[in-house]
Amino acid sequence: MAELTSDVADTICRTVELGVTITGAAVGADDRTHIFCEVLDPDRRCPDCNIAGQPRDRVVRVLTDTPAAGHPVLLHVAVPRFVCHTSDCSRSVFRARIDHIAPARSVVTARTARWILQRIVVDKMSVAAVAANLAISWNTVNQIATDAARALVYDGDHLDGVRCLGVDEHKWKHVRGQGDSSFVTVLIDLTPVIDGTGPARLLDMIGGRSKQVLKQWMRARDQQFRDRIKVVAMDGFTGYKTGSTSHTESAPGLS
Repeated sequence: MAELTSDVADTICRTVELGVTITGAAVGADDRTHIFCEVLDPDRRCPDCNIAGQPRDRVVRVLTDTPAAGHPVLLHVAVPRFVCHTSDCSRSVFRARIDHIAPARSVVTARTARWILQRIVVDKMSVAAVAANLAISWNTVNQIATDAARALVYDGDHLDGVRCLGVDEHKWKHVRGQGDSSFVTVLIDLTPVIDGTGPARLLDMIGGRSKQVLKQWMRARDQQFRDRIKVVAMDGFTGYKTGSTSHTESAPGLS
């Protein structure tokens, strides 16, 4: 690997905003910039008893970060582990939380997820182009973008007040192949339109187009939501009708 100074690496990677300090950097034969860093001011409190633990060792977590100077970036984060000596605590060893850097089980930093969404939505880049810039797979980028978009659309109460449900299908032009695999089922809250209080709201988009797809979505909602639905406006596709009525047949006025 070709060595980089920590100052140069910190300048191009803006590691201060991640809450880490760089201990080393290099450009690898794979054309990736490898950044080695440590967590600044790690939380030493045990997640179970909330008592500070004693340092034990470190484990390295490798994360894809936003590109720097035209190169894909891998962060090698040394995450400290601690020993909990509280006598009545069931946990003996725990790892410092780094949710501010990356969520649990994520393979990219939190800011990379935002970067992916910005490139696709604002810059109109394809998923393939974004994946190439980050040197990760198409499937990984697509899943991250889907999850990020879902988090933006949904909040904890996004299904509250839905009385008029719209169901339609959409065919993605960029999906190869034929049949229902290239369709998604789109669910929309039409209540604001009916009430004259605003535009329709996107509730969900589910891969596939079938009775079972809609039935599974309705089944995953609580009974209070299903009882509240008074009107279902849907595409002429027969599967949607049978998929919705089986879960809303008790709702008066359903049409």
